[in-house]
Amino acid sequence: IRAWMLQAVIAAEQKFGGKTGAVKLSYVYDKFCERFPKFAKAVPFVTFQAYVDMALEEMRKLILENEAIASIVEQKD
Repeated sequence: IRAWMLQAVIAAEQKFGGKTGAVKLSYVYDKFCERFPKFAKAVPFVTFQAYVDMALEEMRKLILENEAIASIVEQKD
């Protein structure tokens, strides 16, 4: 789930860009509910938000360390 969460956060960042935190969170949550319906029912939304925050931190670190990932995130659909 952790690897999936990172991919979803990167996809949301690419799709919606900066300053759209609530929209990106909603997008990732919807995708999470589709992909992991049993976990979505068992995980409180506050916990889910914490998981997203961890994935965001990991994404930011990857962007700083890896130009290829930075260019993927900056691309728009």
